[in-house]
Amino acid sequence: MSKIKTYFETKSVRSVYIPFFTLGDPDYEASVEYGKAILESGADILELGIPFSDPVADGPVIQRADARALKNPFSFEKIFSVTKAIHEHRPETPLVYLTYFNPIYRCGIESFLNQAKASGIEGLVIPDLPFDTEESEFLFRELAKRDMDLIHLITPATVKSRIQMMKKTSSGFIYYVTSFGVTGERREFSVDLEERIKFLKDILNLPICAGFGISTPEQASQIAHYADGIIIGSAVQRIIEENGKNLAGCVKALRDYTSSIRNSFS
Repeated sequence: MSKIKTYFETKSVRSVYIPFFTLGDPDYEASVEYGKAILESGADILELGIPFSDPVADGPVIQRADARALKNPFSFEKIFSVTKAIHEHRPETPLVYLTYFNPIYRCGIESFLNQAKASGIEGLVIPDLPFDTEESEFLFRELAKRDMDLIHLITPATVKSRIQMMKKTSSGFIYYVTSFGVTGERREFSVDLEERIKFLKDILNLPICAGFGISTPEQASQIAHYADGIIIGSAVQRIIEENGKNLAGCVKALRDYTSSIRNSFS
């Protein structure tokens, strides 16, 4: 059984908090400190981004983070070592990679999965990998061998027939995209968000975690009433963007923000 599945089945909180940030922004050493601070301040699952040159699902804040990160020398060895350092700080907290398919392919799928697992990764979110492809089916099988999860995204435009088909290659949880477009902070969400999430729970029998656009404690608290998890990326990354030149100040800001979100729906 995957660590993520076990976590959701035994969680003591109403809804889990899943923050995200891009590794390597502004450098990899700082990323370790950011990860530690976020884990200590209330993250239930931590999503780590592997920097990529063409992050098509991401808005401007995370695009800029990827660009800054890629100014540093990139290597998978560095990605995995930083991930392991974060994992070893709080090994009980599941870590997930958000990555595009190209880096996995470049590394070699089985090599990537073996090194990711050894570094503490329990699941993958791959925005540009459709669920109904040979690559997705192969990845699902290989991840399952390692007790890891393939976490698919569902959007408001995903039709019921495709949702039904996702059962074959989905595990861990579903990343539900709360609104159309790319990642980024938003003021309002669709009026049928609660209804849609309940619908997905009934069909897929998996935890449904809401992301894209959530940024404030008030928004998180509201959505946590019916979503199994709250995913926040751009607001976290904006803190790093605005404070990244001051490590201590950025760590404090991340601690404060993480605590404010976690406390809003504990």
